[in-house]
Amino acid sequence: MRIQVHAHSRFVVLLVAFLIFVVGCLIIFLGYSWFLNKQARVLAGTARPTFPYSDYSIGDLNKLYAQEPDWEKIPDKQTPEQTHALFVAAVKKGNFSEAVNCCFRSGDRAKTIEFLNGLKQKGMIDLMIGDITRDFQKDMKLDSMATYIYGGTLNGKIIANFMHFRKTTDGIWYIESL
Repeated sequence: MRIQVHAHSRFVVLLVAFLIFVVGCLIIFLGYSWFLNKQARVLAGTARPTFPYSDYSIGDLNKLYAQEPDWEKIPDKQTPEQTHALFVAAVKKGNFSEAVNCCFRSGDRAKTIEFLNGLKQKGMIDLMIGDITRDFQKDMKLDSMATYIYGGTLNGKIIANFMHFRKTTDGIWYIESL
């Protein structure tokens, strides 16, 4: 027995086969595209590395990639008092490079040397040393910043002035402002 396939039936069969092929290719393409997208997220660290590669929640991301270090857990390698003492000793010796390299962040060093050289030219270094050592005491110390108060001289009068310190993730307190 022979089955006769009409031209119309053949066309329908070919059309269905073509549609199945196109849908299959589309599913494969979308699946591969999804996989590549998820792998990019895994490499970036925002998705779990196991199937189904779900994205981390905001809470999970904050635990994995804390934006602020836990300052309490970072031990002090150089306290504000030690930084202050190093700075004063170096300025007294006239070694401004040593004074700024030990006690200021790299971005603040050039302008601080310029400031110290300006004071030296005006003959005011001894006055500054006297000011920043007069009644130097802690005003406030937090986990990553500290403020110390000292008696500054303005127009011959002694006034309260502040020295601000900032802690680095290395545990070193640098002078932020005189």
